[in-house]
Amino acid sequence: MSRVLPLPISEAEADAAFDRLARLSHVVLAVSGGPDSMALMLLAAEWRARAKFAGPSLSVATVDHGLRPESRFEAELVGQAARQLDLPHAILTWEGAKPRTGVAAAAREARYRLLAEHARGIGDGNVAIATAHHLDDQAETFVMRLARGAGIDGLSGMRIERPITERSRITLARPLLGFEKARLVAAVAQRDVVYVEDPSNTDDRYERARVRSALSGLGEAGLSPQALATSARRLSDAREALAYAERHFIASLNLSFGNEVFATFDRRAFDDGPAFLRQKVMARLIARFGGDSPEPQLSEIEALAARLRGEEKCAATLGGAMVSAGPRFIRIWREAGRLDHSEVELPPRAVRIWDNRFALCWSAENSGLGSQLNGGRTITVKPLGSAAYGAILPRLRAESRPPARAAAALPSFWTGDQLVAAPSLAPFALPEAEPLDPAGFELTPLASVTS
Repeated sequence: MSRVLPLPISEAEADAAFDRLARLSHVVLAVSGGPDSMALMLLAAEWRARAKFAGPSLSVATVDHGLRPESRFEAELVGQAARQLDLPHAILTWEGAKPRTGVAAAAREARYRLLAEHARGIGDGNVAIATAHHLDDQAETFVMRLARGAGIDGLSGMRIERPITERSRITLARPLLGFEKARLVAAVAQRDVVYVEDPSNTDDRYERARVRSALSGLGEAGLSPQALATSARRLSDAREALAYAERHFIASLNLSFGNEVFATFDRRAFDDGPAFLRQKVMARLIARFGGDSPEPQLSEIEALAARLRGEEKCAATLGGAMVSAGPRFIRIWREAGRLDHSEVELPPRAVRIWDNRFALCWSAENSGLGSQLNGGRTITVKPLGSAAYGAILPRLRAESRPPARAAAALPSFWTGDQLVAAPSLAPFALPEAEPLDPAGFELTPLASVTS
């Protein structure tokens, strides 16, 4: 039986894949030296040379994880190939000790962190990092997530574009996601370009290598990478439809965020919603108020949403958040007991992220505390706590005081044992009371930046 050779990637196909990047000012091509990423570099350079518009500039970055003796040499090979295409090249090195377990996950985190730092140093925010993920990668990701019992979000697979991190302006782009790996290998071979093979790609100690090996024998049963990737794409379409439904469901809840002290929403409207949307809303609110706590499992979210539907009154903790449900309203706030209660010193004009929920800073000049601080005192930040909250209750409007347990988890500014500011509570204060957000102290909820 004659072997069917993969079709080469045509110029029209390449242009369609890369034209979605035309709006950007710069694209960093993440190239490891393997056939997939070398194809990305070659096809992107050819696309840019053909383009008749003022598209993005291109550069190449290679992450040297330092996990194999050959990694530096391979990174330098990429640099040589990039120079032949007149593309700038940078080697980004993963410094420091490497973990003994979970190496693949740690390497992935380091890779994206280094690429994001590199991209931020290049542009004005209209910048993307392009990787060489392809159709076979999509199929493997689908199977790995299926093995974990993933829901529609997980099974919808990798997106062609997304922010590289939740709050980043840097885009992660996968222009080759629609092409099989064999066609990328053919594109490199067609141009006589040398590439390297990472031995970890066939090492059964790694989950992706095991899945790749298993999938290679399932084509005859119809479970081809194309079929699995098609399912992922269709589930992605379904995810978009559900996101639309979720927005309308949230609009029905009369949801408010209480200056990020606590969220509250209508219980009856929530109970009227379908299970999937109730779970999505709970997951989002727990992530928003859970701070630095570990993300709960989907099964835990499902159980909580079902419990809220079945019990008129209940209280629960999950993912660092406290959930309190009554006949009319459901409230969610940060669980104080899950916070790190150590004091954090805050120098003037420095910015600190608090519990992955707030950005904090202060100015000595504007606060009027310069003379006190010159006497050796410093500003510290710590959870407000129940005792301090009780002391400032007379300064708050009785009809709108936040739950004490919610207020106890808020960040507060101190000099020694003197409370200086609790800005989150300022909207609840009496007009005539001493201000809880005096001049010079700033607190910005991170959710207000990204929502």
